[in-house]
Amino acid sequence: MADKSIIHIVEDPRRQELIVTCYGIIGCMQQVHNQLGAGLPEYIYQEALATELTTNGFTIHKELEYHPLYRGQQMKAYLKMDLVVESNIGNIIIECKALSQLTEREHYQTFGYLRGTGWPVAILVNFGTSPKAQIERYYNHNGNIEVF
Repeated sequence: MADKSIIHIVEDPRRQELIVTCYGIIGCMQQVHNQLGAGLPEYIYQEALATELTTNGFTIHKELEYHPLYRGQQMKAYLKMDLVVESNIGNIIIECKALSQLTEREHYQTFGYLRGTGWPVAILVNFGTSPKAQIERYYNHNGNIEVF
């Protein structure tokens, strides 16, 4: 990836708890891919994942609109994220794709959501791959993003 802001950072006390929460979310993603396989439209995977997450006790928001701040003022423009999982240590953004492979465009979109919200984690999932879904986790620490 070309984004130079992806760096290795010092441990954050929330990080381990976020990793554990992400494992549960990723398990739901794997279940959806096991049931549906590759080749369906993105919106089918989004709905199935929302159902799987809710069934597994996660509190979610579908297509959440978030108005970022600019110079301390809330913008009228908004980010619209596929799914957001509520967590007491920071919301987790889920960006769903159904492509033959991810490109920089999908990564930059996910990074933009992290920076725009300031939330700690985003999971980019591509259900369009086989035999497994492609799943990438990103951690946001003060605007610096790293894979974890």
